[in-house]
Amino acid sequence: MKSKIILILFSLWVVFLCEPVKAETDLTELVKVVQPSVVTVVAYDVDHNVANIGTGFFVDKNGYLITNYHVLVGKFGAEIKTADGSIYPIKSVVAENQTTDLIKVRVDIPPEKVHWIKVSDEMPPVAQHVMVIGSPMGLEHSVSDGIVSSVREIPGVGIFFQMSAPISPGSSGSPVVNMEGKVVGVATFQFLQGQNLNFAISGKSILDLKTNTPGQTLSEWTYSQSNQKPRLAGELCRKGFSFSVNGQDRKALQYFKKATEKDPNSTTAWYGLGYCYAGKNSHNDAIAAYKQAIRTDPTNEISHFHLGNYYHKLDRFDEAIESYNKVVSINPGFEAAYFNLGVIYSKIGRLMDGKEAFQNVVRINPEAAKAHYNLGVSYTKLGQYSEAIEAYKKTIDIDPDFEYAYFNLGVIFGELDQTRDQMEVYKQAIRINPDFAPAHYAIGQAYLNQGDKASALDQYKILKKLDIDIADKLFEEIYR
Repeated sequence: MKSKIILILFSLWVVFLCEPVKAETDLTELVKVVQPSVVTVVAYDVDHNVANIGTGFFVDKNGYLITNYHVLVGKFGAEIKTADGSIYPIKSVVAENQTTDLIKVRVDIPPEKVHWIKVSDEMPPVAQHVMVIGSPMGLEHSVSDGIVSSVREIPGVGIFFQMSAPISPGSSGSPVVNMEGKVVGVATFQFLQGQNLNFAISGKSILDLKTNTPGQTLSEWTYSQSNQKPRLAGELCRKGFSFSVNGQDRKALQYFKKATEKDPNSTTAWYGLGYCYAGKNSHNDAIAAYKQAIRTDPTNEISHFHLGNYYHKLDRFDEAIESYNKVVSINPGFEAAYFNLGVIYSKIGRLMDGKEAFQNVVRINPEAAKAHYNLGVSYTKLGQYSEAIEAYKKTIDIDPDFEYAYFNLGVIFGELDQTRDQMEVYKQAIRINPDFAPAHYAIGQAYLNQGDKASALDQYKILKKLDIDIADKLFEEIYR
């Protein structure tokens, strides 16, 4: 007689996976690889006097370079100094985002002289080891390292993270690099009143910059910044975001209010105001601010997306669904909106709609392991076991260490009385994570179904060290 399956199908919007700890890369070797891509940026005023010094880094072979917006704003000329001491002029400004403090420029440099570094679009997890290479106080190519201390997402802006790696004046625009040698962030600002309060904007914000070629010369770009009202609002927003990232929502709120007064059409200012109200749990004010951001630019799918996220957070699912559907009507390729729709539909029992939403995700991004996984969960709940098995197997093909995919496969194999396959996938989940309590419990159940109480008891002994509640549940089943 088949035992009742009481195990929970794990859904990825509830269980978040952590990256496995990898062996530390030799920092000396990593610096040797990264350092040639990092440059010192020297900016000049209208009289060609040195007005600012920062750091930048190349992001492709064509001479495109990233630094901080504030390093170049208001300047009339700039050049870079590479690791080998060569000097090259900045030719043009091709992209900018004042709020994230990022600017992308093209350097007049021979292609064979360009050393560049790859930018990651993945959010750096808390406790990830990172390294910063910059020119603090003009000390070229200085290196510091530390860990990611916290991560905060600002709606409509991007992901900022706090790190323990020290930064100083001149570090502005420095790449923050993980131990794989990829840029995960750009050093942006620090709080002088605290220790180790150093912040970076995530690498994804670099990839989100919209490049306009051929761009403008730096002097042309500076002259084009003559509309002082939006610029002042932008400066107020930047100060506001610096307080928001540090969790000081009350101070941030003051700056965002001033920004909306200076420029009522600033989408960014209304975003920031909504974010601060959300941080204070002023739900009605937050929603009103987010809606005002939408009024300033109704066709901006990001505005609708973040309003949807806030409705989702408040469990106002119908309104969240309406917002996400607006997103995909504007941009049918917006992967995250489909994914969030799938999450909500699954939560409220609209399984067919959830399945369709996750199918849209994998249509847009066939390598989205989390979407394949959640598609498998949808198929399982619908009783479509063959399709669920294929979805979980696809998940494992993309990410062989996805322990929950193995676990849910085991649940299905148990329902189908495929005991051998069931035991193998549970064991594979444990090979990946020896402390994965649900898999030990499931194996204990499977042994009981075979009449092997001794082996089930072995799993109970393991579970006692991992999760006493699950262990007690298995013990009761063994001696029922």
